[in-house]
Amino acid sequence: MEFKKIIDKMKSKYDEIVRNVYNNNYVEALQNFDDIAEKEIKPLLTYVTKNKEQIWRNNRGKIYEYAVYKALENIVNSDEKLKASLKVIQGDSLKSNKNLKSQIVIRNWSDIMPDADIIIIDVYNNVKAIISCKTSLRERLTETAFWKRELERNPSTKKVKIVFITIDKDDELKIDTNRYIIQHVIDFTFITSKDRYSELLFSLSKYKNKPDYNQLISKIKFFDENNVKDFLQKLLYE
Repeated sequence: MEFKKIIDKMKSKYDEIVRNVYNNNYVEALQNFDDIAEKEIKPLLTYVTKNKEQIWRNNRGKIYEYAVYKALENIVNSDEKLKASLKVIQGDSLKSNKNLKSQIVIRNWSDIMPDADIIIIDVYNNVKAIISCKTSLRERLTETAFWKRELERNPSTKKVKIVFITIDKDDELKIDTNRYIIQHVIDFTFITSKDRYSELLFSLSKYKNKPDYNQLISKIKFFDENNVKDFLQKLLYE
């Protein structure tokens, strides 16, 4: 089965689970993504005999992007003001949308696109936020930080918010370098696992005596409807 058919089958299965188990609540399903992915989605690859784990790792990230997109779309569509003001778009559509692409492209010897899994635009088709979503960090967090620094150097893109959304599956946000990036470089970070989020806050509590602790910790939130709505509402006025 070709790559696109595998992805489409996994997305359909994910939608089915959200519909039947989570009553169409994509936010709650995203919070339980690990469980859904391992128990319900991965078994779809039973027929694969070669490189099954590699295929799963590649597809798992794509399904996570889709899960985040659907959760964000769910939140925007549930609020009349947000629905009338913002739109959530998958990054793949940038290839065919010259207007959106031109707003965030970095022009050098050639056009270079930032890592944009999802973008949020306003009613005037202005890009308000670029979202990078990954189940685990590896080198992707430093890439996201690089794009933030590059975009803020350009007057036309410096106001675009860079958001990182992750499960933090491998517990990497506790590493000092990564902690610095999410607190001082990237605009906002959402963690979709409640357990990982709680563990991270506990690990950071040793810095409670720092004068900027409350300010910096406020840039890291658990992905739930209230926290995301709060971020999106602030986005409207920036």
